[in-house]
Amino acid sequence: MAEGGDMAVDAGRFDLRDRLGAGAVGEVFRVHDRERECDVALKTVRAPSGRELYRFKREFRALADLAHPNLVQLHELYVVDDQWMFTMELVDGTPLLDRVRPGDVLDLDRLRDALYQLADGLIALHGAGKLHRDLKPANVLVEPGGRVVIVDFGLVANLDTADIEHTHERAAVGTPTYMSPEQAADAPLTPASDWYAVGAMLHVALTGRPPFTGDVGEVLAAKQAGPPPPVATLAPAAPAA
Repeated sequence: MAEGGDMAVDAGRFDLRDRLGAGAVGEVFRVHDRERECDVALKTVRAPSGRELYRFKREFRALADLAHPNLVQLHELYVVDDQWMFTMELVDGTPLLDRVRPGDVLDLDRLRDALYQLADGLIALHGAGKLHRDLKPANVLVEPGGRVVIVDFGLVANLDTADIEHTHERAAVGTPTYMSPEQAADAPLTPASDWYAVGAMLHVALTGRPPFTGDVGEVLAAKQAGPPPPVATLAPAAPAA
C-alpha cells in the first residue's frame, strides 16, 4: 500500500498524485488509475460513524447509475483494509463565480451558458428522484472548455424519502448562504429547495453579494422574514431578464 496522509492507496492499481482537498470526515485525492489508464479522483471516509458511512455510500449510489454531462460521473465503490473509498471523474474546473465574475466583473455570456448547463444537470438529478441539498458555487465547477459539472453529493437525498431523511438528520444541513428558507427551518424539502440555491447563486453573480448578509444566525433568520433586496437596487446595470 502507498500512504497518502491517513489514506492507504491500493498500490497495485493506483499511483497517488496529490491531495485535492479534505473535509470533516474524509479526503479527496488525485490518483492515476492503471486499469482505466487515466487520472481519477478518489474519495475516502476516515473512521466513519454508522451515519457517516451511510452518507458516504448514499452519495455513491445516488449517481452510480446516472450518466449526464453536467453531473460528476462516479465509477467504483470499494473497501480496502476497512478503508471505504470510491473513484469518480476528475473534474479540472473552477468554481462557478470565478468563471462568471472574473476579476469581480460579470461576464453575461458565460453566466447564461453556465446557468443553462447547471439547470440541465439539476433537471436530470431531480428526474432521477434525487435532491442535492448543498448547491453552492464551490460545488458547481466549470472546466476550461466551458463544461459545467455539479459535484459533491455528500448531502444528497432521495425525493421519496426526503421527509424521513431530514428528520433523521435532526438539524438543518447545507450552506447557510445558499440554503432555502425551508431547509434553514429544517422542514421537508422538494426540488424547489435546490432551485432556490440556483437563484441565490444567480443573485451573487449579478450583484457581487449574497442575498442576505450577516452572521449565520442573522442570515437564517432573514430567510424566514422575507425576500432579499431586489437585484435592480443592488446592481442597476444587471439585465432584467
